[in-house]
Amino acid sequence: MEFFVCTCPCTGTCCTVILDGEDQGPNKDDSGNPLTKKCNKGQHTISLQCADGKTCTPQQVNVVVSGTNPISPMGVPFTCA
Repeated sequence: MEFFVCTCPCTGTCCTVILDGEDQGPNKDDSGNPLTKKCNKGQHTISLQCADGKTCTPQQVNVVVSGTNPISPMGVPFTCA
């Protein structure tokens, strides 16, 4: 199992993580802390969808997730505007 976090500068639980077309839930908890997500080792397409009408950039990223653990997840940064 591999681990990643999707970061963005917005506050609250404004974005939903999409992993390979599947909803993975919010990117942050109710306190605004990034939530660690799980995936299989290998290449994945990750995107964020903002609930409040903002646009996340990049729209999606293709990444290879490997060599991670829950303490040191891979960071996948986004910007929401």
